[in-house]
Amino acid sequence: MIVDDGTELPMPDGTQAGADLDFGAVEGSGLNSSLDQTVTLTLGELLPDSNGEIVIVNAGDDPQLQIVTELKLLESGVANDHLTESGLQVGGFNYWVFEDGTKLFYAPGMSVELQHHG
Repeated sequence: MIVDDGTELPMPDGTQAGADLDFGAVEGSGLNSSLDQTVTLTLGELLPDSNGEIVIVNAGDDPQLQIVTELKLLESGVANDHLTESGLQVGGFNYWVFEDGTKLFYAPGMSVELQHHG
């Protein structure tokens, strides 16, 4: 399991993070439109723990996420108190259960969309 300890790594060649970045130069209508894009991942790109569980949490930036899969969705709902293998409490998280047994939990307030390709 990868854990972000919040340590910032130095930029290559000794440059400082954020130095000389002109977000207004991004094509489109500026910074907000370039950051408001939906992230699309296949279910296979998300690695479950040994119990077949995947947990997606956000850092308060309310990302929009689209999950693409060929698997049928068997169940969805809001989880009761449940502790994952890594010790994360997912009670109150939304969840989906797929036909292969994979259970995906995602934090309340996240915009997650399921796209089925079959």
